[in-house]
Amino acid sequence: MTKLLFVVPPYFNASDYIGKVRNAVLPAFTIPYGILSMETYLKTNCETPVDIQVVDLNVTLKTLVEEGRADDHEQIFAEELHGILETFGPDIVGVSALFNTSFRYIQSLVATVKRFDKSILTIAGGGLPSAAYGMMLDRCPDLDAICKGEGELPLKALIDASDRATVLSDHKSWITREGVARGKVPAHDFIDNLDEIPQLNYEILDLNNYNSRSIDKRYANEQRREMAIHTSRGCPFLCVFCSNPSLHGRTVRFMSIERVVEDVRRMRDAFGMTVLMVEDDHFFHDRDRAKRLLAALAELDVRLEFPNGVAVYAIDEEVAELFSKAGVSAVALAVESGSDHVLNNIIKKPLKKKLIRPAVEALRKFEVRSHVFIVAGLPGEEDDHRQETLEMLLDNGFDWIHVYLAIPIFGSRLYEICVENGYIQSSDSDDFVATKTVINVPGQDPKKLEAYAYETQLRVNFIENYNMRIGRYDVAIHYMKNVCDKYPDHAFGQLYLARCYAAKGDRTLATHHAAKALEIFARDSYWRELAERYNVDYSGALTLALPPSQDASSAALAG
Repeated sequence: MTKLLFVVPPYFNASDYIGKVRNAVLPAFTIPYGILSMETYLKTNCETPVDIQVVDLNVTLKTLVEEGRADDHEQIFAEELHGILETFGPDIVGVSALFNTSFRYIQSLVATVKRFDKSILTIAGGGLPSAAYGMMLDRCPDLDAICKGEGELPLKALIDASDRATVLSDHKSWITREGVARGKVPAHDFIDNLDEIPQLNYEILDLNNYNSRSIDKRYANEQRREMAIHTSRGCPFLCVFCSNPSLHGRTVRFMSIERVVEDVRRMRDAFGMTVLMVEDDHFFHDRDRAKRLLAALAELDVRLEFPNGVAVYAIDEEVAELFSKAGVSAVALAVESGSDHVLNNIIKKPLKKKLIRPAVEALRKFEVRSHVFIVAGLPGEEDDHRQETLEMLLDNGFDWIHVYLAIPIFGSRLYEICVENGYIQSSDSDDFVATKTVINVPGQDPKKLEAYAYETQLRVNFIENYNMRIGRYDVAIHYMKNVCDKYPDHAFGQLYLARCYAAKGDRTLATHHAAKALEIFARDSYWRELAERYNVDYSGALTLALPPSQDASSAALAG
């Protein structure tokens, strides 16, 4: 019997919450899908009996933040891990990490393992180790080996081996310090037919810890069960900020439609799933398959969301109608920029700005809400390009926008560009989050970029909110209420929620939120300064006058 313990280090920055950064929000955790896939594949296919457990330290850290005990989180991680080592007694401990922010934890975790028992094999895998294997082996002396890419087949080879040292040395996907020294470059070892992976064993997780990623905020306060699926792996594109090829490769592999339907029906019937989070890297790589799959899922009576972003160019009225019939209530659009120059020459994304509006209008026709992801601060992006993006966001009428700052993720072309040109201004992995910029390009002010990202969201989501402009206050209320629930001290959230309730004739709630807004403005100079900058006249909020007419200027809307 081989015992394997998977450890997921945190992928968010604890210090943001300890220091009470204004715009920090606890992330929504996604099910560690790759670990579940390896667990069920190994238990089914290994010749050696295998027992597997998983500990997700994101869940631990979230609890510590909520309880105000996050200052000592690394010591608490060590104590929790030590307790599991004592009770489970693993032969192998595997650290699964996706993002740069997890880097700082890996050595401390494997050091805890080695202090407990030096004979335990410590390994790492996932997007971060796959891309940064040389650096990680150099900086994590208690880490024995790294797996490149997906782990099902490499782990099977390791577990079944009579001599594991030989597998780590010779298998194409495993890399050790000795391998680095002799010039070995690890390679992928993929399962081509995803149907070969048995159905996942969700019982090894507490699904309640992964139930808040839904982007459609009209359901925010309803009881639901979110579960994720990856119906394909891989993406053919090489967007500058993406490290996906280092993990899943550029060849797209699929589950059969029949297998997807079988899995989703089981998730619904056996686990009470009500919201299916489709997390493919490129769902529309095979557009005909995608349409057939949507038609098949329409028979299952569940709600679908695409939180990772979908290809805008694939959306027309036929696809929008299929979305609607399949229960898709909201779609995140992977737009990234409103500048064709940035899209085509910097990001290298096959998208033209002119395709965005037809996609949004098609979704709106079939009552599918549209969110959009924007990435700002890429090397080569100028102020004019960011202005183009702002104008695109205001013109296209998205239901909600998200503006992130570019992160040079290990394994991405962006990381290589930044290293080559000396653009990375911080070596602290904690800084590699989407609300900060670690890229210092000559001529770009990092603080101005951070202000642009946050204030663009304030302007588009609140001051010039599209749904408020056209009188769809009920839609705007869902989003603004969600903001106020998360950030009770969000002055713009409170103010514009009050305006929405006033327009709907609910003077009680309008008065409540207007009073809250005024109280925040009175005590917080940050919000007063923002209001002055954007001509937001909040002084008469308690009069609860209805918002201006639909054709009013944005300045009138703000006042």
